[in-house]
Amino acid sequence: MEPRQEFAAWMGELMALGDATGDARRAGVARAVDIAGAVIASSHPEGAKAALLFSASSIVINSGAHLNDAESVKSGKLLAEKALAMTAEDQPLHHQCRYNIANATSALCDQDLPKIESGATRIDLEPDLIASRLKNQADLKAVRREFFQIGLASVADGQTRSAAYCNLGNVLDHAGRWAEAYDFYLRALEADPRNGNAAGNLAQLLRTRIDTGIGQTGHIAAVYDKYVALAQDLRDGTLEFADTEVAERWDLLTPTESQGHLAHGLDPEAEDYEYRQWVADLRLALSPAVEGLGTDELRWDSATIEVLYGETLDEMSPPILGAMNVLKSDFLVSRRLAFDAISHLTDDLAQTADDSGFYVETLDYSLYGIQYSKLLLAQRSALDVLDKTAVVANEHLKAGDVPSKVSFRSFWTERTGELREPLVKGAGRSLPNLALAELADDMAKDGMYATSQALRNAGTHRIVHAALLATTGVTQDSRSKIDLMELVESTILALQVTRSAYLYLIDLIAMWNHPEDHQGNYLRFPDVRYFNDPIADQHINQDDGRERQNGSVLSRPPGQIRPVELREET
Repeated sequence: MEPRQEFAAWMGELMALGDATGDARRAGVARAVDIAGAVIASSHPEGAKAALLFSASSIVINSGAHLNDAESVKSGKLLAEKALAMTAEDQPLHHQCRYNIANATSALCDQDLPKIESGATRIDLEPDLIASRLKNQADLKAVRREFFQIGLASVADGQTRSAAYCNLGNVLDHAGRWAEAYDFYLRALEADPRNGNAAGNLAQLLRTRIDTGIGQTGHIAAVYDKYVALAQDLRDGTLEFADTEVAERWDLLTPTESQGHLAHGLDPEAEDYEYRQWVADLRLALSPAVEGLGTDELRWDSATIEVLYGETLDEMSPPILGAMNVLKSDFLVSRRLAFDAISHLTDDLAQTADDSGFYVETLDYSLYGIQYSKLLLAQRSALDVLDKTAVVANEHLKAGDVPSKVSFRSFWTERTGELREPLVKGAGRSLPNLALAELADDMAKDGMYATSQALRNAGTHRIVHAALLATTGVTQDSRSKIDLMELVESTILALQVTRSAYLYLIDLIAMWNHPEDHQGNYLRFPDVRYFNDPIADQHINQDDGRERQNGSVLSRPPGQIRPVELREET
């Protein structure tokens, strides 16, 4: 057979094997492995071999995962590694092979996930879920980094980038990292709007969030309904990205018919509308909402500890309330710095009118001026909040560490890698601990946020500035030149990561504040606004009957898995 005909015959057969379902999957795995062996032994050029081996690896990995067959998944991973070695980094196929390798590793880790049985509760499932994630933490960390980098790769095709972001969202969601997962599911839809699987997973994340009872459940339910409809509308896309079984799962999702708002706080007539829209678009509001700003009021960064129990007013006003205020205001300063800097970036890169500096032209495409320094300061100060997050948890939960030695990256786990016992309330209440521990691990040198952390460290101790050309990236040298758009993206990412950590800390505190832990008398969390705030008072709805997010104990405690009363911030 002529090489071209042989290639077409093998590729056609592999495509047909990819459609196999049920028991035919196992036979399909065996045939795909046979074809791969023949491809390796053939005289086809490496480009053709790589394409065939990639296709074979996809079939073997996906079918192996469905069959819960670890050996098949490992075989498929080896085929993807062989294909990868035959490609160059500037080829889309290179990143498709990377995706298959990461997908195989993720599938192997997922085999340890607890099986969901009828009637199972969060308390039943969570201990085994966390044990699985900790057992595989090194592999999962590598998987998260790979999916993240593939999603960022401009050479990769849109479908591969979308699938990578979607799978990253899945891995994050399994560890309770819902805020980051939400962002990456949306990135998946941005990379390829046909990805119904991303929409379905996003809806499932929101359903789980509703069941915790934390946040604006009425609003979250309305957004859930939106993505249920989108997942079902994109059924053909789900079949392309996943399979019939997954599409049928999204078909079974039922809307809540919530009357909640999809987004609050985005009145085009608002004086600061441009800023509000920027915050909403990038999901940077410190708000219990998942879209928009969460409220139409002036003070819309309203995420806070929702429930505290105690028998005295002193117990109802612990130091953590003031500490959370500081974390919030520090973050808001970083966010405002970033917005001010980005909004002053012009096409001609002209110096801003309020910049009084005279800068010497260095003839090396470097950029100088306060708008660029604001970007660096915003990026650095946002990540500085992370260490303070750990300090707050250390004090409130009485972990006992010396405050001056507390580091976000090392605080959440023991040296063995296990979650720190003083921070864990008990079974069914430690997923926020895992979320913070994993996020901290991703800030390390081999984590998916390593570049952002490295930029923060370099900017703190050495000379770092923006440039258009001849950039160096982050280095250990005295001076680093960072591509302007990379600096913008790193600053936004730093804000998103820090926002996530703040929300996970609120979740962690909520795990320690269930009514069953506080039997007998207790006081409701007092509904007191900060000082005398006449400007905000002008914006407050006068209907005293409406429940306020920053007010009293909610109608039901957070953390229980049962149908909830949906509520909406006014």
